[in-house]
Amino acid sequence: MKCSAVLKTEAKGKWDALVIGFFEGEKDSLTVLGKLDRPLKELFKHALQTKKFQGKEREIFFTYAPGLKNTRAVYFAGLGKKEKYDAEKFKGLVSRLLKHAEAQKFATLAVELKTVAPQKTSSHDLGRAVEEARVLSTFRFDKYKSKPEERKEIQALDLLCDEGLERKEVQSGIRFGRWVAEAANIARSLASEPANRLTPRVLAARAEGIAKEAGLTCKILNENEIKKLNMGGLLGVAQGSHEPPRFIILETDVKNKSQKPVVLVGKGITFDSGGISLKPANDMEKMKYDMSGAAAVIAALSVAAKMDLPFKVIGLAPTCENLPSERPQRPGDIVTISNGKTVEVINTDAEGRMILADGLSYATKYSPRYIIDLATLTGSCRATFGEYAIGMMGNHRALLDALKDAGEKSGERCWELPLWDEYREHIKGEFADLKNVGKGTAGAIIGGKFLEEFVDNLPWAHLDIASTGWFDENHAYISRGPSGAGVRILAQFLKDLA
Repeated sequence: MKCSAVLKTEAKGKWDALVIGFFEGEKDSLTVLGKLDRPLKELFKHALQTKKFQGKEREIFFTYAPGLKNTRAVYFAGLGKKEKYDAEKFKGLVSRLLKHAEAQKFATLAVELKTVAPQKTSSHDLGRAVEEARVLSTFRFDKYKSKPEERKEIQALDLLCDEGLERKEVQSGIRFGRWVAEAANIARSLASEPANRLTPRVLAARAEGIAKEAGLTCKILNENEIKKLNMGGLLGVAQGSHEPPRFIILETDVKNKSQKPVVLVGKGITFDSGGISLKPANDMEKMKYDMSGAAAVIAALSVAAKMDLPFKVIGLAPTCENLPSERPQRPGDIVTISNGKTVEVINTDAEGRMILADGLSYATKYSPRYIIDLATLTGSCRATFGEYAIGMMGNHRALLDALKDAGEKSGERCWELPLWDEYREHIKGEFADLKNVGKGTAGAIIGGKFLEEFVDNLPWAHLDIASTGWFDENHAYISRGPSGAGVRILAQFLKDLA
């Protein structure tokens, strides 16, 4: 499908359907109809008089209208109360309209853009929102089905603009939205892969392929190289599996050394059984998603390569499996992280923070401007936020504020949790410097407090995406399954930073 910004004065032919939005109780919307096609005004009045349409949120009135000049059918889309309508509801509307139009086997669809625009939304952001919703809502992962479902997608989605500058801005937004959404779908595809197909070595190979296509520098550290770096956290978790660990390093091709790099670190557990501290059988199949942080970092680097940023972006992804075996990591084992700190393993199911400890320690070698890690780290975070927010922690106010703002703009909202000094007592070790779990309370915060030990006081933020990494039910424009969490907020953050 091609999504385009189109000047109304240059539009040719008829669309299969036209979308016009109306706010509940806002009669001013009628003036838009008169400008486009006079009979539409009468059609809308009839819908109001017969109470078939009132503009309520999620309300859609659809009808064929063969007498109209520009379109064969019309969607009157209810937007609800103007003050409650925002970009996320707009994206949900786009997704619903596309699904309906696809079911009608339409080839072309046009949208009167200003009539569906949330308040104070720029033309660029409107274009971006439409394209993100389109690309994200059409994601399917059916490569392992013997007979994938056949679909007939819309061929053209035209966003109608009044003048040239508006069209230029909308088209720019469409381009950026496509970059971001396609990258999020890369992350979703990686996370959808079964663990027997996406081992640490395969994930590393996929990262190499993505890097080559995007123009990124890629280096993969093998097990021997990991040993030479004394990455005891990664090696300890990996020792229970016959699959060797890998450490993925991606870099954008930016020569500017006047600005420090931004380093992204993603948790890459391709399957998490819990190890000796075995998880319950219920829902364990979802633990193939435990590499969602690594997937987000790999995908975010592919976007960063397209953004012409003035600073280098580096992506790190320690990856391995966490399995019980004849040689697993045991509760009570003590390992040494690559920065020299020792950790007593109390629970082998708190493995993500162990491999991230080595990832964060490696990140400090770049003396970066910022370090941001992403991980499906704790069930505690999911219990706190459901599927609606990323748990955010960190040590740098400006970074946290920038990420929260990027989350609001991108639709991947964050909520900050504290890292007060009192929580440090929970991970204070008895036989080592640290222990990898606390007292059983404040689990998400304790995970973040543990990671703080390995950033060497550099500006750092931790995004716990356990709450948003996958959805058990369909959301407005993202279907159930892996969500690609982290890609959109990172892309927005990098864009804002530049």
